[in-house]
Amino acid sequence: MPFPRLPLAVAAATLVAVVSAGAAEATERLSASFFLALGRAPTTAELKDWEPYSGDRMADLYVRHRQQLDATAPERAAVAGRAWRDVFGGEPSSRDASMAAAGTGTYTEQVERLRRTLGESDEQYRAVLDRAYRRVLGRAPFVEEVNYWHQHAVLSYAGLVGCLENWARRNAPGLTVTSGVPAICVNSDFLTTLRLSSAVAAEARAAAGLPAPVAPALALARGQNVVMPGAGEVVSVGGVHFTAIGGARSGTE
Repeated sequence: MPFPRLPLAVAAATLVAVVSAGAAEATERLSASFFLALGRAPTTAELKDWEPYSGDRMADLYVRHRQQLDATAPERAAVAGRAWRDVFGGEPSSRDASMAAAGTGTYTEQVERLRRTLGESDEQYRAVLDRAYRRVLGRAPFVEEVNYWHQHAVLSYAGLVGCLENWARRNAPGLTVTSGVPAICVNSDFLTTLRLSSAVAAEARAAAGLPAPVAPALALARGQNVVMPGAGEVVSVGGVHFTAIGGARSGTE
């Protein structure tokens, strides 16, 4: 029995919808590659320049970003600076300037490398916690809050301000101490975020070298959908898949 034919107008509308969805996903994938490889959103001009590669896989887009980083010293320096600021919450001191400038690799790789150094120094992590609390809550962390964060995977400054902002929205920070599950909202005022489909989120995580959840189904059920270095334990408010980098308001005063 032959299938009934769709009216021409309906078929055309369906085709347009499919093409539009494909174009939107391609733009999403391109934008995500900029977020995770360079630590910034692409400009309108860059999205147009990269249109010929809009059908590429995320892994292939990463190869192109690496090639451009290898060939462009100013961009390498800019990526190193963004990674440093997002991890430590400020500009490097004169003592750290050479280490910051020597950073190589993608933004995500550099953030991961710098984030690991925080885990090796309680004093340094305490300083980053202090910056994050003062930026979001206007006060230093309580001893109980420092202990709370040491019970979780080390987060960058950008990750911390996102979590503290969400916690402060739900609590009275002056009366209670930070508790519960660390969570970040895609609508954060302190971060630059990019909403992703679940498919692009998984592809982006793999291309960026971020570890996949040990139990994907459980992570999905818990809403652990933030594609960000060190954010494996962080819950996305509403379960939204998104990637995040430091925003205009995430720096120090």
